[in-house]
Amino acid sequence: MTDYIDQFPLIIVSLIFILSLFILSRSADKLIDKAVALSLKMGLSKVVVGATILSIGTTLPEVASSVAAALGGNGEFGLGNAVGSMITNASLVLGIGALGGVIPVRKGMQQTFVFLSTLSVTFVATSYLAGTGAEGGLLPRWSGIVLLILLPIYLGYTVKKKPLPAEGELVADTQAAGDEKGSEALLPALLIMLLSSLGVTLGATLLVSTAEVGAARLGIPDSVISSTIVAFGTSVPEVTTTLVAVRYGHGELAIGNVLGANMMNLLLVMGLTISLLPGGVFVPASYYLIQFPILAAVFMLLSIPILSKRVEAIRRRQGLLLIGLYLVYLITNFL
Repeated sequence: MTDYIDQFPLIIVSLIFILSLFILSRSADKLIDKAVALSLKMGLSKVVVGATILSIGTTLPEVASSVAAALGGNGEFGLGNAVGSMITNASLVLGIGALGGVIPVRKGMQQTFVFLSTLSVTFVATSYLAGTGAEGGLLPRWSGIVLLILLPIYLGYTVKKKPLPAEGELVADTQAAGDEKGSEALLPALLIMLLSSLGVTLGATLLVSTAEVGAARLGIPDSVISSTIVAFGTSVPEVTTTLVAVRYGHGELAIGNVLGANMMNLLLVMGLTISLLPGGVFVPASYYLIQFPILAAVFMLLSIPILSKRVEAIRRRQGLLLIGLYLVYLITNFL
């Protein structure tokens, strides 16, 4: 696929890149929508659906594109996509949400945030200690296997501990019609899920190929393209969910979705990417100067409303700071 796309001029490659993002995002939305509707029809609670199907579904674009890259031997693409998506979700997505309204912090989110922060620090430390110092870091294959082992443990804990939603509160507004769709015939719904899965696969393949070709033409490393442009594109589901949740007065769902999506990026996306590569994933030295410090700064800023007893919501001021951090992230990457 990459060799075929490499024959086109840059403008055509750019258009295919945009088209692949659209196909990937729309296909993922349809797949999530039908999966949630069928799950509710089978009697699963919205708590279980939100903690498992929705949280995994919103990271499906990252999973698909990162796995496609890993199967092609490009582990740095998956690394950039996962880390970039974590930064984009926690800064830009929550920042935009806070500008649109208050995002209250629920009790019980502290444990997820602490687990995510601790795991991220361990993730970075492991890559640094296993690396070669100035040349960069390394995420060995066993670390990916450990992340995948932690995935079902995290999901099980989330389902068990997640508080019941308030009356009228839905998993996400995009699934608000889940009860109405419960009467849909099973076969058409499964057919749509199959076609959506094919769309996700096609979109991911095109996305990775065009990103690699574009990065080579522009002289920009794959890790930068994947951690900025691709990460933003694959974070569209989280942006949509957050804006809808805040608009309808369910801001607490926004931060829950972001924390859940970031856990999926770390456990599922990085777990699969690293596990698929026998030699592990190389971590460029620039990540210790830009990506990881920015991620740490975002987490420190979020720790104030999440862990503090006096601040119980993310408001406009913090939203502006989060968006500011994201702009710094973009500028430093391309400089």
